[in-house]
Amino acid sequence: MLINSLPKEKQVMMKVSDFLGMLSELYRRERSFRNFVLNPLVPLDAKLSYLKALREKIGITKEVDDTLSHLLELNALPLISEIKRFYDYEVEKTLRFSKALLMLAKKTDGAVIERIKNVVSKVLGRDLEFEVIEDASLIGGFVVKTYGFVIDTSVKKTLLNVMRG
Repeated sequence: MLINSLPKEKQVMMKVSDFLGMLSELYRRERSFRNFVLNPLVPLDAKLSYLKALREKIGITKEVDDTLSHLLELNALPLISEIKRFYDYEVEKTLRFSKALLMLAKKTDGAVIERIKNVVSKVLGRDLEFEVIEDASLIGGFVVKTYGFVIDTSVKKTLLNVMRG
């Protein structure tokens, strides 16, 4: 329902993904938010008005309002993290685009990072938007994570496999 209501533009769809992620974090971490959306004494219109105000503040397209209303009617906000996960999967299929996390053991030359990005994008057959972070616990190598795919070439993973035997 949500994917069909949105324009098939990468920027719009990714912004909605970020919005769903924010709602998921709010629901998971903020008791007052959770109590508000689950309280049967709070009118549905008040809940929807609150979510619309959040949507507007972040600059999300109003096409998501029907989905938000539907989620509230079904009292399905407790499932928002799963809904986001499914949405991200469908966006990947629709746009042939994914967000990816590239974790490196240490600061790495830009040319090496670009080479890793190009090879992973080619192997997966889709455009990837990378977030690059350092994680010294990897010891060496790198890890690439997308929604449905993980490449782990880290020394840490190799050592763990050796220890398991």
